[in-house]
Amino acid sequence: MSAATRDPAAAPVEPTPGLAAWITTVPPRSPRSRRRTVVRVVVLVLAVALAVGLLTLFVAGPRSVGPPLDPEDTGRNGARALAEVLRQQGVDVSVVRSVDDVERTLDRSGPRDGWTVVMARSAYLGTGAAERLTRAVEQTRRLVLVEPDDIELQDLRLPLTVTGGGDTALAADCTSGIARPTDRLSGTWSSYGSLDDPTLSPPAVDATFCFPPEATAGTAGRAGTGEGSSGPSGAVVVLPPQDDAPETVVLGSARALSNGKVLDDAHAALALRALGPTEHLLWYVPGISDLDATDPSGEHVADPGRGVPEWLGPTGWLLAAAVIAFALARGRRLGRLVVEPLPVVVRASETTEARGRLYHRAADRPFAARVLRGGSRSRLADRLGLPRSTPVAPLVDAVARASGVARSDVEQLLDGPDPTTDRDLLLLSQGLADLEESVRTA
Repeated sequence: MSAATRDPAAAPVEPTPGLAAWITTVPPRSPRSRRRTVVRVVVLVLAVALAVGLLTLFVAGPRSVGPPLDPEDTGRNGARALAEVLRQQGVDVSVVRSVDDVERTLDRSGPRDGWTVVMARSAYLGTGAAERLTRAVEQTRRLVLVEPDDIELQDLRLPLTVTGGGDTALAADCTSGIARPTDRLSGTWSSYGSLDDPTLSPPAVDATFCFPPEATAGTAGRAGTGEGSSGPSGAVVVLPPQDDAPETVVLGSARALSNGKVLDDAHAALALRALGPTEHLLWYVPGISDLDATDPSGEHVADPGRGVPEWLGPTGWLLAAAVIAFALARGRRLGRLVVEPLPVVVRASETTEARGRLYHRAADRPFAARVLRGGSRSRLADRLGLPRSTPVAPLVDAVARASGVARSDVEQLLDGPDPTTDRDLLLLSQGLADLEESVRTA
């Protein structure tokens, strides 16, 4: 401990040579240490500035609040622009995020022939939700599906299948209520063909196929043939109404309706013709609760694996391999310990001084006093030929007889109260040193 913080009202006490290990001063910081501090401060400031910049970019930049083609998302993959244009054209756009809300909205709407229902591509449409959606849209004017996959087509009992896809521009090559012969569709797209299955309805025999893969405007598209498909195919398919089923439009390009691409080519015209024929538009964005939605009878339909991203499995294996590789690279080698000589010799005095600095910095005077008393008791016991495990009372008696110091004074030094100030600790250290000297010279 240092005497730098002693009581200013007390008389100064000169330290003895035996206390040199305890009375130390912290050496001044080297220029190299100061340079490291400056570098750390600069790095910290740069990191904070980078974090603030990224935060500003995310806050001030386009918001992304939902899945692709979310009508409330202003990001490039959202569909806020299309929804706002439809509202400006007088279409009442309602956004729902569960099949329960779809049923409630249509049940309260009265006649359903003034409604168009659109469902963007989503992996959250469970089998039960698909069956309830099929019943809910009965007698509506139109059902629009944006880039559905084979599972969604099967769940909705539509006689279509995915036959391929590409990313080159396509020409309409048809005339329908959705497309014109001069329309062009660019960006990524999926094509659909009819599926010969008599159990599905409505049949695809009267369907209109627009933007066939072979009608590319330039380089040929990358189209394939779907299993079980036959006849024509196209990126936009219109199935006519039959019985209670509404007219069904399959748009094979979600990207064409997004905020980032809706103004390209004929995308805006296709979107307005497909989504804006009626006064009311119900925009259905399936939520995660629809994965486990019950069917119309109230029963849960087992649907394992639905909603699990395809990349989850490979990513899990990759992370596991990375963890194992990191453990092998950074882990300790197996085998016995190898003893190596230290590159330098550390003097005992340096260790003592360093320990004293730690005690001084921690200001733990009781602990420092216990260390001092323990060392003195061990040395006194050795000097008097007693075991180091001798209790304090017999040791005090032996030291008092050998040194001639009063027993109460010896007990105060070896087993007294802990010091509360640096001055008390210094006096205790000096008294212990004098007591050891008295025993040594007796």
